[in-house]
Amino acid sequence: MLNPGDLVFVRGYLRSPVDDAIKLGETLLDKRSFDTNYVHVAVYVGGNTVMEAQGLRKSGPANIGDYTGDYDIGHITMTYEQRQQFLAALQKENNLPYDWLGIFWLAVKALTGYDQKYREHRRRYCSKYVGWALWRAGISVNDETPESLAHDARVTIEKS
Repeated sequence: MLNPGDLVFVRGYLRSPVDDAIKLGETLLDKRSFDTNYVHVAVYVGGNTVMEAQGLRKSGPANIGDYTGDYDIGHITMTYEQRQQFLAALQKENNLPYDWLGIFWLAVKALTGYDQKYREHRRRYCSKYVGWALWRAGISVNDETPESLAHDARVTIEKS
């Protein structure tokens, strides 16, 4: 069951150039292949709304209906106060540009192994958007990619 503050892990499509590139990068970064194929993560906030950082637009609310049938739910155990802090932190991240530079450095790391430290510069890609808000609530996760976040020990996946 989907509750406010749950994570929405979106599965990619085969033969979608963007999804295939994300999946290849995740496989190279993690040095293993996953059967879950998560290429995006958002946060359910209620009704038909998720909060997300999505390429080609600024971070903020979106319609969960865009992902109908293509996602699994990630539950993170947290207190009521942490959940409120998490959701409030997401609101503070609204209207930020997408972090294309961060994606570039992920690609460099995947291809060469060179790890450029992630720098805070008021831009986010999806898993960093979620990870930053969780960190503000006192919860530390592996937010490098949607796949690494889904496989973090603090996340329990509910298949849909």
